[in-house]
Amino acid sequence: MDLSKLSLIFKIIIIGIIYIIIFIALRIMYKDVKNGGRKVRSSRKSFGLEVISAGNNSNLRRGGVIPVRGDITIGRKNDNLLILDDPYASSHHARVYVKNNDCILEDLGSTNGTLLNGERIEGREYLNSGDEIRIGSTSFRVIG
Repeated sequence: MDLSKLSLIFKIIIIGIIYIIIFIALRIMYKDVKNGGRKVRSSRKSFGLEVISAGNNSNLRRGGVIPVRGDITIGRKNDNLLILDDPYASSHHARVYVKNNDCILEDLGSTNGTLLNGERIEGREYLNSGDEIRIGSTSFRVIG
């Protein structure tokens, strides 16, 4: 085979690759323009804990909202994400977390218990919007 024919084939292949790259780039730009520069919303549901009663906690105020993203531990010890200044709260009292678009409350073996809608829970319970969580003198409402 002659080198000029081989050179021509390589030129055609390189031009084809360049056209494919341009086509893909234009498609991506079209999608961005079509969305108006907005990020596509994920189907992930967001949850939060609204403070109904702050009790003796100076770090909480009534009506404040604590967003639940991932894992929130609640208790008296300083290594918790939500620290309660309450003598009826255990050092590691409860945990609230999101798993598969569900919000879950878990009692971590607390001495005085965790109340969900006025009833003491054992282990894990799924939360719904409007549910009330009570730990000692502190109350939260689930929103989302």
